[in-house]
Amino acid sequence: MTVLNNLQIKNNILNCDVCIIGSGMSGQLVSSELINKKVILVESGSVKLEKDIQELNNYKSIGLQFRKDNINRIRQLGGSANLWANQLMLLNDNDFENRSWIDDNCYIPINYSDLKTYYERAITKVYKNQFSELGNLVNFKRRNYSKFEKEFLKDDIFKFNNHFWPSKIEKFNYNSKFTKKIINSKNIEFLYNFTATEFEIDENLEKVISIKFISKKKEIIIKANFFVLACGAIENARLLLNNKSKSKLLENQNIGKYFMEHPRVNLGELKTNEKLYLNYLFGMKHYNYSIRQSLGFSKNYLKNKELLNSYVFLDPKFNKNEELFFNEFLHAIKVIFKNKRIPKYEFRNFKLKSFIEQIYLNLPAQISNNVLNSLLRKYFQIKKYKFSFNKINIHYQGEQVPNFNSSINLINEEDIYNQKKIEINWKLTDKDYDTIDHFTKIFHFKFKNHQYLSFKENNEKLVTDASHHMGTTRMSLNNNDGVVDKNCKFHNINNLFISGNSVLRTSGSSNPGLTNMALSIRLGEYINNL
Repeated sequence: MTVLNNLQIKNNILNCDVCIIGSGMSGQLVSSELINKKVILVESGSVKLEKDIQELNNYKSIGLQFRKDNINRIRQLGGSANLWANQLMLLNDNDFENRSWIDDNCYIPINYSDLKTYYERAITKVYKNQFSELGNLVNFKRRNYSKFEKEFLKDDIFKFNNHFWPSKIEKFNYNSKFTKKIINSKNIEFLYNFTATEFEIDENLEKVISIKFISKKKEIIIKANFFVLACGAIENARLLLNNKSKSKLLENQNIGKYFMEHPRVNLGELKTNEKLYLNYLFGMKHYNYSIRQSLGFSKNYLKNKELLNSYVFLDPKFNKNEELFFNEFLHAIKVIFKNKRIPKYEFRNFKLKSFIEQIYLNLPAQISNNVLNSLLRKYFQIKKYKFSFNKINIHYQGEQVPNFNSSINLINEEDIYNQKKIEINWKLTDKDYDTIDHFTKIFHFKFKNHQYLSFKENNEKLVTDASHHMGTTRMSLNNNDGVVDKNCKFHNINNLFISGNSVLRTSGSSNPGLTNMALSIRLGEYINNL
């Protein structure tokens, strides 16, 4: 193993077969496939979280506002995977189809069958034996449904989607066995506290010769046969846009464009005339993983109504005055901590009171769903008769239409390394809002004057993000329509590759984590064979 910081590097020039920029999920998975190459894996942050370097993530927003807490970017070993809840979902087959009502939607030239093998490999590589086969994720079906759930299955409008969380989540950080195996590989050097700043391009403007890296105390040059950008959708775009070399890198008008998220909206609440209990719909343990189900439109309904592929979570809402519930919940927390059933590192950096309040009133946005499901299966199911409810919050998460004007752009202000900072102009279209409105109308229509259910709309409908940054260097057949080809190689640059969510052409409805894994393994395999 070779782990290097700025004080341990004696030479100003380093050489390797492959230089990977970014030590997050994507960078690590690419490197795991490069068994025939000498690799340098470079991280802007440190092994553990250091606050000062996070200032490089500062940005301005001129479009829709992101959540005020953070936008889920971290510079450290493991990158933003340190904040990831490990929700595993496959893109749907219709995410790959050329839907005529969505401009530039098709995942050309990758289709569902191209990724299926790599989905399977990603699950096996990262989560070992927790999932016996991919079919567990694709074909999982319930045997029994409650009266409440059957109301949504009476026609062809709705379907249930499966969301999975492994029993042992993977953060790709210093606590991770997977990560330790990566940085202990004989062919991999892990270099931290160095930030990429500038490309050197050959005279023919077809190949990256080297990239400059800067720390607070040192500058180095890394020369490689191949370079991989694995910095996330925002930083991949920023690094390319900041390039000062006169090259074809600057000629691609699509860099930073088509920035996508999964818009989130609280649509309102459902109220039932009888008490409900926690069940599959709200999350429970199943073999070696946890599962929740969401409610989405069927494929035929999406096509007939020309809607985006989106879904809603139906989350239990308890009354504030249920003091018994609150006291029992506190007891459950104490029991779990005492028995040490949940790793302590999952609970760092949050206030217990705030966490309890969020769980009590609603599902927390920033806390791992694995924690929630652990609570449910350890305590709530034993005492579930005490936790009945009759109100359900309806939380929407949707696909976003690819939009050229939704973008990452440079501003004149510079960071400590003289790199221009960015502004994020996140924009939705009328089509995005049409799907949100359609969900609301369907709930109004379906449960109007219903004997069992009633729907109350949230008239504010404030849109926020899901911290799923996508697009900005999207895949395409040519550089007129995107930035990388089917192998994630930069158009017209022979040895520059881009990994991660920035290559996605559309957000789809699914959380992008598993797709990111699959694409990263696919890219690593491709480079290893060159």
